[in-house]
Amino acid sequence: MHALPLCFLALSLCALAPAAQGGDTDPTGLDLLERCHALTQEADPADAGRARLSGYCTGYLVGFVSGFAARDVAGTAGRFCPPADARLIDFADALQTWLVANPVGLDGSGAVVTLRALLSKFPCPDGVRDAPGGTTQ
Repeated sequence: MHALPLCFLALSLCALAPAAQGGDTDPTGLDLLERCHALTQEADPADAGRARLSGYCTGYLVGFVSGFAARDVAGTAGRFCPPADARLIDFADALQTWLVANPVGLDGSGAVVTLRALLSKFPCPDGVRDAPGGTTQ
């Protein structure tokens, strides 16, 4: 009789394990480092795996940056101010540089580490971050 509850408990724990590792919907910093590294390397048209990884990074960064441009989820503390001519590769470089310098972020939420990286790379000038309805440049 005790075997059935133990079996259920073991199956439940196994089902929860992948959720703690990150994934496509909530990548860890390590996931982003791998995927964005593929974006910043010279492309080999025959390497479908690299294309998939770099495509994921591109989509993730575009969504993340666009999301913050559209609204300030974290209020004024979540504002970062990239230059008007910033390219996607600049955001990928900022993320990779920050993650290498801050390895504690490798197991953290991709959204949190990306925000920290972009705040570090693209700080807002004095007064912009706290301005009502502030802008990102």
